[in-house]
Amino acid sequence: MIREGGRPLSRRARMLFLCGPDALKVRHGREIMALATPTILAMLSQTLMWTVDTALLGRVDSVALAAGGLGGMLTWAGYSLFNNLSRITGTFVSQAHGRRDDEAVGHYTWQGLYLALTTGLLLTVFGWYSNHVLPWTHNPVAVQELTYVYIKWRSLSAVFTQMSFALLGFFQGRRDVRVPMLAGILGNLVNLVLDLWLIFGFEGVELGGRTWLAMPPLGIKGAAMATSVGVLINTAALFGWALAPTLRQRYAIHRPRRPQWRALRNMARVGLPAAVEGFLDMTGFLMFTVFVGTAGAVPLAASQITIQVLSFSFMPLWGLTTAASVLTGNWIGKGQADKAAHYGRQVFKLGTYYSLLLAALLILARHRVFPIFSNDPQVLALGSSLVVAAAIFQYFDGLRMLGSGILQGAGDTTYPMLVTLVIMWALFTPLSWFLIVHQGGNVLTAWKGASFCYLLMGLIIWLRFESGRWKRVVIFR
Repeated sequence: MIREGGRPLSRRARMLFLCGPDALKVRHGREIMALATPTILAMLSQTLMWTVDTALLGRVDSVALAAGGLGGMLTWAGYSLFNNLSRITGTFVSQAHGRRDDEAVGHYTWQGLYLALTTGLLLTVFGWYSNHVLPWTHNPVAVQELTYVYIKWRSLSAVFTQMSFALLGFFQGRRDVRVPMLAGILGNLVNLVLDLWLIFGFEGVELGGRTWLAMPPLGIKGAAMATSVGVLINTAALFGWALAPTLRQRYAIHRPRRPQWRALRNMARVGLPAAVEGFLDMTGFLMFTVFVGTAGAVPLAASQITIQVLSFSFMPLWGLTTAASVLTGNWIGKGQADKAAHYGRQVFKLGTYYSLLLAALLILARHRVFPIFSNDPQVLALGSSLVVAAAIFQYFDGLRMLGSGILQGAGDTTYPMLVTLVIMWALFTPLSWFLIVHQGGNVLTAWKGASFCYLLMGLIIWLRFESGRWKRVVIFR
């Protein structure tokens, strides 16, 4: 039954709600955007680092650009197995905060950090042995060699990446979104400065008869090293703020909690399906990238730029998704699931308006986007068509992201995982292989198939939200 503001609507009122002016009007927009806007900048601490790497590597050559894009995809494919497990800290913190249980906030934050430490160490080991996996991509040998260099140095920051997700959950779950924003800005500034210094090198500065800060050009290795240091700075800033006197007094984050089996089991029960969902989504897109790579370095580089455009344009949607998850968790923690549904609908409206506006802007600027990332004429020739494809794709994926965020805030993570499993691996991956490898289709055809698959996922997850079954999920046991 549709409810607005927590009150059930009559049948006539439901029709007016769905078809009348209220169907388009966004309520609580300021409250939602107050959470979403700083979160957008916080999420840039991860995506913008990769985007800057790609843009600068595009000034080196197409092989470095393709390797940086593929290396970033492979790195995040590995991370995605555990990212949502670390992020699930936010679900428990938001619901504990909603019911005013400060001890549980601190307790589950520490349990999330233990999970992050464990998974980060595993990812570091995987990164250093990723050279055994790269031949399976069937990309050119030169691309594989540079990709391994990128992954190896990026994996050094895996522990800090996972810990940053757990700490983000502590701050965002309590609606404190300013601190992650500032930490993200700091990490990105460090990454940008180090990228320029390490990728292209620097002759140094003569001072006191000696040369200071001289650095030979390191290329893709420098890009990965810069990003790892940027992630470290971001995480250190988050942890430092968590130890602030006012937070220490209320949540006692400075007092380490021992690992507790029951709490870890609760987090794994809710977080593992979310982690598997993220892994299935990322690895499905990784296979898509591998298939595109079989067509050569130029189509692969063009597709990677398309992904970079999407990753940057998704930031507002990530902000709205996080806001939806936090608001859902807070209201469920207060025992008002219908209020959570009401806020969820408003977030869907905001996301729809943003996606439509972005699609229009991308289509209008389709000839100006690719030159930001590359000056290769062959890559640029594919640019305008792929930007239009990205404009369509981001709308469908936005619907999926928002719905999944609301469900995750409620702890309903198994259903989205099953939807992702079926569509990504029973439809998306086989369809991508058929269109690119078997049929010899071009990269634009592949992106059209991707848009169709993500449309299905978005609709199915939205229907789950409308069913209201997520309101009955219990995460604290």
